[in-house]
Amino acid sequence: MDLTEINARLAQDDATIEVDERNQRLGKQVAAVRRRSRLIHSLRTLFPAAIIGLVVLNFGWIIVTSVLNSMNVYSGNSNEIRMTNPRYHGQTGKGEHYTISGLEAVRRGKDSTTVILKSPVMEFKGNKDGTTRMAATNGVFDQQTRKFTMTGNVVLITGGADFTFKTQEAIVDLNNSTVYGDKHVEGNSSVGHIVGESFVISDNGNSVRFQGRGAAQVKAEMK
Repeated sequence: MDLTEINARLAQDDATIEVDERNQRLGKQVAAVRRRSRLIHSLRTLFPAAIIGLVVLNFGWIIVTSVLNSMNVYSGNSNEIRMTNPRYHGQTGKGEHYTISGLEAVRRGKDSTTVILKSPVMEFKGNKDGTTRMAATNGVFDQQTRKFTMTGNVVLITGGADFTFKTQEAIVDLNNSTVYGDKHVEGNSSVGHIVGESFVISDNGNSVRFQGRGAAQVKAEMK
């Protein structure tokens, strides 16, 4: 074999090696392209699923928070139960429907029979007359005695008459549908201005009694 043949053989081997290397590089590139294609395909499948999952979780959280907020109950500590925007419904001993609401209610202890309310509002109505409405700064509802004590800037608007009363304390006895108090009271109506030191209101505001104290032993009753 002469030198020319040797050079030709070497050139042929180099060409073969170059082709093999080119094929290997091409194979690696094809494999990389296929991996990227599979990754892109997987991401195209996973991303919509993830988005749908997030949307479902978001709606689920909205529903859960809505349910929790509708319950309006949270615990201040282990000894008390608090409720925001409370609303109680019931009937008096005479069958009048009443509603008690407020900004917040606190029951101190799960076995307690009293509920403390902030900014309470009470409404009750007889069978025929309009609604009697009361509002105050604070209130204490005793579920055992069925008495609701309202204190601080108490305003009472009777349903059966056009009376508006203002006092610092009023006690609602739900057993016999009466409202009474022994604090200074002032009332206004179409018949004039009335001042007393104690009062009793019954028959959904149709019966109103005032009484003075000391030297002012004045009694007034309106029906």
